[in-house]
Amino acid sequence: MDAKLQIVQYAGISVMFPAALVIAAWLWAAASKKIALLWLGILLSAYFIVGVTKILFKGWGIGLHGLDIAVFSGHATNASLVFTVMLSLLCQQIHPRLRWPAFGVGVLLTWWLSIDYIGLTIHPLPEAIAGALVGTVAAWVFLMMLSHYNVGKIPRPALVMGLAAVLVCSLSPKYSAERLLDRIAISLSGAEQAFKRSS
Repeated sequence: MDAKLQIVQYAGISVMFPAALVIAAWLWAAASKKIALLWLGILLSAYFIVGVTKILFKGWGIGLHGLDIAVFSGHATNASLVFTVMLSLLCQQIHPRLRWPAFGVGVLLTWWLSIDYIGLTIHPLPEAIAGALVGTVAAWVFLMMLSHYNVGKIPRPALVMGLAAVLVCSLSPKYSAERLLDRIAISLSGAEQAFKRSS
């Protein structure tokens, strides 16, 4: 497998969604159930935006074709949202003032991944940028909201177990939601098969 494509797989839902659940558990332990649910709400909102673009294209061929965008990249959204928030939350454990510098580093790293990796392997560059934009805005909105709450230290056992869970998922076989989205799109549109970029 191409090295870039192999790296891109870590931004998929089989790694990033468990990482998002780990973030929710950390927030529950370090802050409150309300903040954990707020995080999950923003995560699902970003997933909804990406999912709608995929179902519209797969079911009816609808996309922003003038911009060369059929769908928004879920990999870019995942990386820009989940990785950035996780990095910010971890750095905040060292010192609260590191939250925003860590956010900046996360944005730079995930946009580099989106442009130089995702945009050169599984998506056209405009789709990767669109996904990264959705994820970055969602991450910024969540961290802005989080700044109004008191987030304490993540208990060490929860921190270690969470990082271990992400590591296990990163070493496990990678899956995607594309087949599920194909079935949903076909069911809703009545099409014989899902639209592909070539069609």
